[in-house]
Amino acid sequence: MLAIKWVLSTIMVTTNCSIKNFLSKQKNYFSTDVTKPWGFRLQQLKKLKSAIISRQDEILVALKADLEKPTFEGCFELMVVRDIDYAIKNLSKWVKPQSVKSDLALFPSSAKIYPEPLGIVLIISPWNYPFSLMISPLIGAIAAGNCAMLKPSELSPHTSTVLTKLIRDTFAPEYIYIQEGGVDVAQELLSLKFDHIFFTGGTKVGQIVM
Repeated sequence: MLAIKWVLSTIMVTTNCSIKNFLSKQKNYFSTDVTKPWGFRLQQLKKLKSAIISRQDEILVALKADLEKPTFEGCFELMVVRDIDYAIKNLSKWVKPQSVKSDLALFPSSAKIYPEPLGIVLIISPWNYPFSLMISPLIGAIAAGNCAMLKPSELSPHTSTVLTKLIRDTFAPEYIYIQEGGVDVAQELLSLKFDHIFFTGGTKVGQIVM
């Protein structure tokens, strides 16, 4: 029994160290400003779209295995591709500075609002829409120039596996990192400092996240 507890403890520590390590790498990567240029964001959105389209069949099979979703219903989750298209179409407008009126006391000055990425964002997806509610916030995070750390639902294991392979095959972990796991992984992630958290789920867990 003690041996089993030691092994479990070792595994948990290894996972935690890995998460903290990659979070540190993401902070360093973000600090280089490589994620900020419009061209970089556009390229990453196109990569995400291509990765999803090339794995449509795998995604539908995973959704069927996890949730008994028929192909027609599963296709609704794949409609996130439309969200990517929308982001690609509007990205150049979103990143432009917006002119605003300055205070009369500062006349004759002019003012602009410059949109800036927040930094490192955490995305935690639910079990019932495990694919679309992971990818949809990710689209926004990429379009805004952030790095992201993802935690798929352990209650949808087949979709979680497909998501993990998709993300790891498409993005460098210092930019987009995904970590599978249960409550212990979620608790560890929430103990760390993120600049923004995307969470979809029930009120009770939402309060814990907040």
